[in-house]
Amino acid sequence: MPSQTLLWHRWLSAAGVILAVLVAGCDAARPPHPAVGRVMGPLPIVSLDDASLPAPSLGDRVTLLNFWGTWCPPCRRELPGLVRIAERLAGEPRFQFVAVSCGSGHDDADLGRETKAFLAARQLPIAAWALSDPLATALFASAYGLEAFPTTYLIGSDARVRRVWTGYRASDEADIAAAIVAALKELPTSAP
Repeated sequence: MPSQTLLWHRWLSAAGVILAVLVAGCDAARPPHPAVGRVMGPLPIVSLDDASLPAPSLGDRVTLLNFWGTWCPPCRRELPGLVRIAERLAGEPRFQFVAVSCGSGHDDADLGRETKAFLAARQLPIAAWALSDPLATALFASAYGLEAFPTTYLIGSDARVRRVWTGYRASDEADIAAAIVAALKELPTSAP
């Protein structure tokens, strides 16, 4: 039977390893989202307000692109903060906010009614967009790692994905706002 001193040393050694792993885990940077650095092509979305409107183009300004759902509790908590950011930047022609309402299996008409009712009830003055069709949605999700709701992409004026936030954390609003400001500072002030 090992001595009590030997057992104590083994326990301290194991505790040290566990502590080192925990500390490294807290400080370890998350790997970047697979979409970061990729050029984002045309958005497969349609307006729920006016079907004749073309999808917003990417590449001419900084874009905050959010995928959310009225049925999603984290989305419902996050969206008002994103709208606050967009309202603060309303006079900034080099920025656009695009919020894409994602259904929970309902048809497009139901999605439109639910989305408009949700936005009106919460007094969120934003355009209502939706994914255009199942195939385009699947291709977009595969190409840009859209796997959870909410997911928010910051896209630079070069159409490259700069940052991605998946899920909701209260601290994200400040982080997103700072990332947008940093992206805008890189642009000339005469951009569209």
